[in-house]
Amino acid sequence: MNVLVSGAAGLYGTHTIEELLARSDVAKIYGLDDLSRGYPDRDGLPVNLLNGKVQNLKQRYQDLSVKEINSLNIDVVIHLAGYNSGKESMNTPEEYVLNNEYGTFQFMQKLLRTKNRPFFIYASTIEVYGEGASSLMDEKSCVMPQNTYAVTKLAAEQHIMAVGRWYNYPVTSMRFTNTFGENHGIYGYNSVVASFIDRALRNEPLIVYDTGEQTRDFIYVKDAARALSLAISYRKEAEGLIINIGSGTQVNINKLAKNIIELTSSTSDIINLPCEKGKHIGFKINTDLAEAVMKWFPVYSLEEGLLRTINWHKGLCSI
Repeated sequence: MNVLVSGAAGLYGTHTIEELLARSDVAKIYGLDDLSRGYPDRDGLPVNLLNGKVQNLKQRYQDLSVKEINSLNIDVVIHLAGYNSGKESMNTPEEYVLNNEYGTFQFMQKLLRTKNRPFFIYASTIEVYGEGASSLMDEKSCVMPQNTYAVTKLAAEQHIMAVGRWYNYPVTSMRFTNTFGENHGIYGYNSVVASFIDRALRNEPLIVYDTGEQTRDFIYVKDAARALSLAISYRKEAEGLIINIGSGTQVNINKLAKNIIELTSSTSDIINLPCEKGKHIGFKINTDLAEAVMKWFPVYSLEEGLLRTINWHKGLCSI
């Protein structure tokens, strides 16, 4: 089996490739990434992922032609490429629409014309639920995106699912919660975990918006990558479905900040600032479908994931 991974050099991509390398049924992995976001320690995939099984393709996923895709003899596409900051998306909405929504639409239309019609696994986000209509959100809950990023992810997901229904094309979409871990981007608009760790290691104040009593669901990236791999294993069961992937546990932002300060032995203070637009209190993610369909459930605790991520950040200091 040959697998194409778009966004291969990013947070999800590197860990997904590592997961795929452990599979005996995967013969070739094509890691596609234009490296437009940049990485502090490398120019492409991490060295440990570069072997005979992996081929690095440095280009935009939108630029792949039907002929090129056919030449690679792809059986599965894991589509991870995309811009992923709510705040940034409100400052550069057109870029997000073109890259996340229209780019994915173009990609899907090309795959329709390929000889293999590879199984398409799409990485979506729980941000499509917006503020959440209830305290527990499952795949049938109403969606109400609060920023352009979430809108583009939802729109792309709907394009994909419509193609699946109309043409009987094999597709699956996974809505991931707040994912963190080694190899995430550290430039520009950081996630809250990345920002907290970076500041804590510098003994700088950790910025918490509003009271900090709002909660989020955080999942360690290796659990997320395993879900993507399991979608291949349980392809027949997962086809045509939208599946939530998360820890199922809400974490208080104040407690997260204090936990990271403790784990890094930092002297950082916590500063509360007025809340930015787009806030929500938080809601629990129902992941029963993931367990029922793919036998997936998270195996890493928040603390274990944070320690691994902190150690990776410390390694960057020596670069």
